[in-house]
Amino acid sequence: MAKKPTENRMIVYGMLTEFRKMQQEGKNVKAGDLLKDVLSKYDYLPEQDKAFMKRLFEGCMERRLTLDYVISQYANTKNGKIKPAVKDILRMAIYQILYMDAVPDAAAVNEAILIAENKGLSSLKNFINGVLRNVSRNKENISWPEKETEPVNYLSVVYSFPVWLAGLFHKRFGLETAEKIFGRMNEPAGLVVRILAKTDVDELLSLWKKQEIAYRKHPYSDRAYILDGVNGLDKVPGFNEGMFTVQDISSQLSVQCLGLEQGDTVLDLCASPGGKSMLAAELVSAKGKVISRDLTEQKMVRIRENMERLGIDNVYPQVQDATTLREEDKEAFDAVIADLPCSGLGVMGRKNDIRYRLDREDLRTLAMLQRDILENAVTYIKPGGRLLYSTCTISKEENEDNRRYLIEELHMTPVSIKEKLPGGLMAETASEGYLQLLPGMHDCDGFFISLYEKK
Repeated sequence: MAKKPTENRMIVYGMLTEFRKMQQEGKNVKAGDLLKDVLSKYDYLPEQDKAFMKRLFEGCMERRLTLDYVISQYANTKNGKIKPAVKDILRMAIYQILYMDAVPDAAAVNEAILIAENKGLSSLKNFINGVLRNVSRNKENISWPEKETEPVNYLSVVYSFPVWLAGLFHKRFGLETAEKIFGRMNEPAGLVVRILAKTDVDELLSLWKKQEIAYRKHPYSDRAYILDGVNGLDKVPGFNEGMFTVQDISSQLSVQCLGLEQGDTVLDLCASPGGKSMLAAELVSAKGKVISRDLTEQKMVRIRENMERLGIDNVYPQVQDATTLREEDKEAFDAVIADLPCSGLGVMGRKNDIRYRLDREDLRTLAMLQRDILENAVTYIKPGGRLLYSTCTISKEENEDNRRYLIEELHMTPVSIKEKLPGGLMAETASEGYLQLLPGMHDCDGFFISLYEKK
């Protein structure tokens, strides 16, 4: 009987194929959503298999440019002439050879041949075998672009980011910092959670320890922890009971910078899935309230789910387009949270297909959208009230340029956030009312925080 490839590798191959086809059909699909659906479907598999599938799929996505470069170095056929199905098989195997030390090279090569045979590509198995064995023999001597003479090409190929993005980061931060940012984005990221104020931290940690959940305290907050190797939150003690919620530390810090007080009325403009709204609701207590808005009813479902699970009843979800001004809300709020739709350049490590979906013009388009929303946001703030403007990106157009727009055109006054930040995040700009967080330089995602007062 002919030997079959292992199920986990076949599932990953199926995901890569499905994602490619959906992209070709013009469907707005996100790699993370596809991965989540597939892992849920195969939840019966051992945790080790699911972790392997997740690592291999995400690795093939984020390292696509690097893998294709290596293929071009060792294949006699030009990249454009290789069948997409064959390229998927090669990418999977080369990722294992280069980046997964626990997988023997021979196993990666043999499984690739078995997948080819299983998918009716037997006529190409010699080609696949030849390329992969060549890569295996020469993996320590791959000829990468020259770092000093071709810095942008080097960043693009070695860290697998499109040339325009490599050029953007190189110009803004220089080679050394750009390398640190890209390098951190390509490393596995743990899941950051916030333990609610009502939860006894020691009790929750004890539950995690009993279930052998790998956790570590985040250096920026006593109630933020990082969970490693978690593939399903439903199985983590305390999640369904509303003892903690998923929220990156940068998002937590941004809300803390607002300086909310009990009894404040807060508007969260683009709120889904509701992390900032839930934290704001805790800070204003039952005496205050949070109006939590977003564009569709589907987004409201996610906010309501979080409210119910966390036991929060002072958040009020509303479907509302943030670009449309609500006259009745003029000067109605003590604080407005404007964490706006952005390019997501700061979270490319968690959402590895962003780097391939964006182009340079998208940054300009998004910056203009943000300004439209900010004009309305300023209108909603009471005199003396505060505005938090934040994004999960590293784009100057969306961050520093829009900060200047808020000050010069919308006449908002910057407010220092220095006293609200943990010691490990001290920066010169904090006293000026803003902070650009960078992965690799800070222990968090890329994120922009800025605070203003309406005089």
